[in-house]
Amino acid sequence: MRRNLFICLLLAGITLAGFWSAGRLDFIIYDDGDYVTQNTNVQAGLTVKSALWALTTIHAGNWHPVTWLSHMLDCQLFGLNASGPHWVNLGLHLATTLLLFLTLKEMTGATWRSALVAALFACHPLHVQSVAWISERKDVLSGFFAVLTLWAYARYVSCARRKVSGERQTSNIEHRTSNAEREESRITHHASRYYLLCLFSFALGLMSKPMLVSLPLILLLLDFWPLGRISEFGVRSSELKNAPQPSTLNLVKGRGRVARLYAALRPQLSTFNHLLFEKLPFGLLSGASSLLTFWVQHNAGFVASAQSLPWQTRIMHSAVFYTIYLGKMFWPGNLSVFYPYPRVQPWEIFGAVLLLVCGSVLCIRQARSRPYLCVGWFWFLVMLVPVIGLVQVGLQSIADRYTYLPSIGVFIMAAWAIAEVAAASRVWRAGVALGAAALLAACVVATRSELSYWRNSVTLFRRALETTEANCVGSYYLGAALRVSGDLAGATESYRCAIRANPKFDEARMQLGNVLVLQKEYEEAAVQFDEVLRLNPKRADAQCALGSVLATQGKAAGAISAYAASLRLEPDSPVVLNNLAWLLATCPDAHVRDGAQAVKYAGRACELTHFGATPIVDTLAAAYAEAGRFDEAVSTAQTACALAEKSGEPALLQKDRERLALYRKHQPYHETTEKLVPAAP
Repeated sequence: MRRNLFICLLLAGITLAGFWSAGRLDFIIYDDGDYVTQNTNVQAGLTVKSALWALTTIHAGNWHPVTWLSHMLDCQLFGLNASGPHWVNLGLHLATTLLLFLTLKEMTGATWRSALVAALFACHPLHVQSVAWISERKDVLSGFFAVLTLWAYARYVSCARRKVSGERQTSNIEHRTSNAEREESRITHHASRYYLLCLFSFALGLMSKPMLVSLPLILLLLDFWPLGRISEFGVRSSELKNAPQPSTLNLVKGRGRVARLYAALRPQLSTFNHLLFEKLPFGLLSGASSLLTFWVQHNAGFVASAQSLPWQTRIMHSAVFYTIYLGKMFWPGNLSVFYPYPRVQPWEIFGAVLLLVCGSVLCIRQARSRPYLCVGWFWFLVMLVPVIGLVQVGLQSIADRYTYLPSIGVFIMAAWAIAEVAAASRVWRAGVALGAAALLAACVVATRSELSYWRNSVTLFRRALETTEANCVGSYYLGAALRVSGDLAGATESYRCAIRANPKFDEARMQLGNVLVLQKEYEEAAVQFDEVLRLNPKRADAQCALGSVLATQGKAAGAISAYAASLRLEPDSPVVLNNLAWLLATCPDAHVRDGAQAVKYAGRACELTHFGATPIVDTLAAAYAEAGRFDEAVSTAQTACALAEKSGEPALLQKDRERLALYRKHQPYHETTEKLVPAAP
């Protein structure tokens, strides 16, 4: 017990040494907006309404209610302070590390080997993305529930084993004592309890992140080693003890060898059937989660079609991705928040397939003498299947966060192989101990270095561009981060880099156009919006942005046409309705002005915003004035002044008062340079 406590303290120290600075990290612009900073449902905290939303929403292309609830709890406790969620992520990672050690110790009885696996899991640089990214709460949360599932399964097996041992000891006794019966009942109760805990934690893990769908196969691997349940079932199966032997089987002459083989395999076949039946509830949960996840992500448009990425290409590339993951586990350099889809050469595919086939054959051949190799290797392969690219979701090829649980299999292989080397002699043992310590120290240093790039969005995406080539997504998000920081020139160049990397990246062109508008480069901005519409004619925001640019340039007819096209795509867009109403109410060209239509559009925009947006209420007042309805214009302008004063907008309040004075004189407001609410980026 003392040794276990000492090891747990040591693991906690290693984890904190690598990730202590996580509490000083900020939100990043990539996904954190969807999950926290721009999500009003999450920011509301834990309420009945928000909990119902978490259970029913497919926001961000996922159904993971437990993850949403954890983010809501963060906001309840810490508000929008980024330190709180980062500390929670680190706490979950630490808890998973300690639980992993205790689980492996429970299963194998090997203390120091289990500790080495947990230590590598705690401080490996590939896990920085899972811990340092608030949006990846689903990773550390599902990881905790996955390891809790394994721990409960180990306890369930231990109780079942004790029950079987008791049955064997009393099998020759006709009447059991009352104490033995009570003990059997207690053990059976514990086994059932741990089985239900195992199933429940697995369900919570799936509701945190559906990547756990392959966990039932991991349970089968653990049945082979270290739990050794196949041979156990074969020995203790009472039905098989009375089974007829091969010599008594009514078989055709000449089939005796087959009969002997059948008799030898029959216990194992019966065992495997039992183990499969035992995993049936887990398999049903995995199947339901897989179907639901595919449906959600397909509806969100995240799943690549067979036309854009053929199946043969996915299969060949998946082999390469396996080797890339292996390489990064052994040499975690040049890590990135986003890896673009690579151009894979034929020789790379051949080499990757050869490595996977040879590795699998070698591990299977060593299954009797070194079962840890077989279990660790197939743990790694099986757990990566949902994210290896066979069903391509998103633009990334690989992601460091995908190795969070699969890496445990590789760490098991490494730890047990190291222990086998250390068993050769005391000299080897000392050398291996020093080597393991040096390895963990190197991992801690590398983790701290990698964590430093996550302090904000600018440093993170600059690092991504340093470590990858033609990273259009990295350039795009760097541009977004620079724009938020006020560096418009840097944002412009980053968006241009994204377009050079992928000329069909319409969102990068859209944001480049918005930045050019802020820099008053209207001609080039209009070119970018036109190109966006050529690539994607159904983008209402691009039509609206083009209308705003044309209106600012005095091209009223073109602006009205663009706004009308935007409204056909999104009839209830307050921004478009407001901009069009303002143009129809205040345009200096009398042939363009139409007060009645302006009132119609501005009134609808006010209804959609519940008469709470000052600029839109101001537009309605101008529309009333153009339509000659000056009493309504005055009262509406007074409402706009009150809203501006309440929200603390002195510049807007001054302009509203100036226009109010005109309406009181029964004069409409016209201008030479249109004032427009910018299109939403």
